Amino acid sequence: MDDSPVTADPIAILRGRFGYPSFRPGQEELIRSVLAGQDTLGVLPTGGGKSVCYQIPAMMIDGLTLVVTPLVSLMQDQVVRACAVGINAHCLTAAQTRRERSLVMGALRTGRVDLLFVSPERLPAASFMRAIVRVRIGLIAVDEAHCISQWGHDFRPAYRMIGAFREGQRTPVLALTASATPAVRRDITASLGLERPKVVVHSFDRPNLWWAIKTARSGRGRLQRLVEIAFRTHGTGIVYAPTRTSVEAVRHRLSRAGIAAEAYHAGLPGPLRSAVQARFMSGASRVVVATNAFGMGIDKPDVRFVLHLQLPPTLEAYYQEAGRAGRDGEPSVCVAFHAIRDRRLGVRFINRTHPHEARLRAVHWRLLHLAGRAGWLACDDPRLRRLAGPEFDAWQSGEGSGVLSALERIDAIRQVGTGSGDGVSSRSRIWLLDRPNWSRSRELRRCALVRLRAVQRLASGPGCRRNGLLRYFGESVTVRCGRCDWCGWDSGTEGSCLDG
Repeated sequence: MDDSPVTADPIAILRGRFGYPSFRPGQEELIRSVLAGQDTLGVLPTGGGKSVCYQIPAMMIDGLTLVVTPLVSLMQDQVVRACAVGINAHCLTAAQTRRERSLVMGALRTGRVDLLFVSPERLPAASFMRAIVRVRIGLIAVDEAHCISQWGHDFRPAYRMIGAFREGQRTPVLALTASATPAVRRDITASLGLERPKVVVHSFDRPNLWWAIKTARSGRGRLQRLVEIAFRTHGTGIVYAPTRTSVEAVRHRLSRAGIAAEAYHAGLPGPLRSAVQARFMSGASRVVVATNAFGMGIDKPDVRFVLHLQLPPTLEAYYQEAGRAGRDGEPSVCVAFHAIRDRRLGVRFINRTHPHEARLRAVHWRLLHLAGRAGWLACDDPRLRRLAGPEFDAWQSGEGSGVLSALERIDAIRQVGTGSGDGVSSRSRIWLLDRPNWSRSRELRRCALVRLRAVQRLASGPGCRRNGLLRYFGESVTVRCGRCDWCGWDSGTEGSCLDG
């Protein structure tokens, strides 16, 4: 597909620049595929080393490696890591000053950037398009590629722009994700327009992890059992709780039990969140209690346990969060608590993320009325905040929940920038579109309910926990694993992991 000249050898670069003796499973196959100019889709487990799969090609391919990623808050860290191994890397974010972005744009135009991180929202920005039009792009890497799929657990409409951006180019695309079912893989391929892609799916199996889902009817009961597990388990750990209030309650209860724990959630100031993360990564903090805001980009190898006060609403999210344990291959524990009533909380989450079509139509009609002939509303219009209510802040922060985010997903509204021409840092209007994709809203809600039922089956149904997860992600398994509370309950596995 692409005739970019390639130099050196990936294994030599891995050993010389990164200091690793050999590739992890799947990495070399992905790298050699993109070096051959072939569209490639890689599904590697959490901690499988996806960044190496585009960093090494960035050193070898003539031209820019453009990485599209939703992890805006982690871009600067990714740049620092890439520069540390000798890659001329930069990023473009709305958090940068205009001068900082101008310097990056200048380096881009003059060919002094080998690796560039951008968000999908950046792609259609006028200033970016002016800078990129004369740049030779050797590779487009799409990180967290499941976000492009409307059937994925973290769908982001802006990811749909990648396919249009790529049109007319012969540049190969590398799509990477840690959690994609077969249906999501097919949708990624179609949405990105991948041509006869090389698909590398590494096994989702993590033999060193011990899985358990424990029934706890009362909140006080599950909190007590969670504290007992954290007290018995050696090493560092992450405890996930569904809300900011529950995060603080768990942290307080752990502290009362003599376990030093810190809280992490979106309600804390940015510098404090960064400090908590830094202390956890350095080993200064033993336990972090967090919402799902914590974890993206966390590559701490010696996490010995991940506990969930409540199962997430999707198995993709659960696998990704629990999979942050035991990345060094040592025995580690993943325990989640569950009660039948949790399903009601899951449905409540779905109602917030994927509201009923009737509500979407009512809000859209009201927005059209407010916009009038102009066809748009200012994002700071107080009428918009009153209409969306508490969900307005979630929409502004990009959390993906609430009626406005749902309307964006079905092309009912679109955010645009004015003034600077940046298209990202100055979103000040929403345009009202008169042909929303109502069928997509129904299908997204249906798929969310299907995923919630899959969580319920894993938690409540008989059978091996690990095999249930593997089957969900398309792997065929039949043997008892001996590494979960269903298969290994009488074998002493739990005790050896917790007390070992």
